[in-house]
Amino acid sequence: MLARTPKAADMDFANILKIPPKPAAIAQAERVWRESVGELEAARAKHREMHRQYFGQQPGMPPTITAAEVDQAGQEIAPFQAREREAQQLLEAQRKAFDDDLAALKPKIESYRAAIAAKIDELEDLIGMGALFYAASVEARTKLPSKMPSRCEALLGPHCIGMLRKILNAVD
Repeated sequence: MLARTPKAADMDFANILKIPPKPAAIAQAERVWRESVGELEAARAKHREMHRQYFGQQPGMPPTITAAEVDQAGQEIAPFQAREREAQQLLEAQRKAFDDDLAALKPKIESYRAAIAAKIDELEDLIGMGALFYAASVEARTKLPSKMPSRCEALLGPHCIGMLRKILNAVD
């Protein structure tokens, strides 16, 4: 036998609609990634500076840096690039796992939306009863002790219930 799913109106949305806490692993992975980016940028800056020094040497003067040293500094960038890529992939994996947790909220949010739509329908029916009651009082030429039923017809118009429906339909 299939289990019955509860109707949206019977659900406790205050307890159901909770954003899962962001894992500390994301912050740690981001910190590691930022550190690896800093190390990579430092290695690149060192290589650029050595390159500038090499090509800025004066002819006829003893060399302060050799092409081999510049090339060696360039080769030393590769491990930093690999570390940065690994750190970025780990960070993206952590973020994707959290995004998957957030995606699990979609059916709950859809139930919440359905509950709102049902309540708007109930409100429209309730206000419609007031409008019919007022129309009956006008037909009977009776003055009601309250003006509230006379305002119900205006609430059914496009600026109240209609606007609520437009807002609800526009958020998806």
